[in-house]
Amino acid sequence: MASILTRTLRALRLVERALAITLLSVLVAVVFAGAIGRYVGRPVIWSDEVAQALFVWVSLLAADLTLQRYGHFSIDIVANLLGPRARLALDVVVMLLVGGLLVLLLVNGLRFANMTAGRPMPMLGLPSSVATAAMPVGFGLMLITLLEQFVRRLRDRGAPAPHAASEVM
Repeated sequence: MASILTRTLRALRLVERALAITLLSVLVAVVFAGAIGRYVGRPVIWSDEVAQALFVWVSLLAADLTLQRYGHFSIDIVANLLGPRARLALDVVVMLLVGGLLVLLLVNGLRFANMTAGRPMPMLGLPSSVATAAMPVGFGLMLITLLEQFVRRLRDRGAPAPHAASEVM
């Protein structure tokens, strides 16, 4: 059972990473084409709309990819002063708070995507939910990542949560 879940999560992560890379590449190409088109006096009228939708998708996918690597900003001055049990308790509280926020964002993202489903994008004619669906997808992926990290943190009680960087700015 665990191996099926592990393989499923690994496949999800590969698809997510490939999608983020592809969408970012398309975003760069669309913005470049739009800029060149404006420069030569033949604007690509749909480029701004496509770029905005792609930017929302890329941003939320990148937020989850960053969460997977523990790369989000954190202040851990207090956490570093705590013993292993207190650090675990703090990590659990923080993960529960972040999880609650992600559930709230996921629910409202679903509502927003449903609300915009009937509104067409002016230039493309596609439903606006093509862009706004990135919210529930992105927040859902972040929730999956957080749950995975939560289970791992509880399983490895003595070890502190890994951090991507420990630089001081």
